[in-house]
Amino acid sequence: MSLTAEKMRASIAMSATLLLVLGACSQNEPTEAQRKQCFDRYIREHQAEYPVETLKKTAALKCYS
Repeated sequence: MSLTAEKMRASIAMSATLLLVLGACSQNEPTEAQRKQCFDRYIREHQAEYPVETLKKTAALKCYS
């Protein structure tokens, strides 16, 4: 087998491995119900610290972005 063929096989193998790893690591988008739950939980957890209007903006950025 030639050196070029070996390099090509190695390159293809590395590319395939990289694609598999990236596919396995990708996260699924949260559902609308999960986003709403995140929003409500954030407001409940921090309502004693900040005004509700501020919390709504922050929770929207955190949970819907």
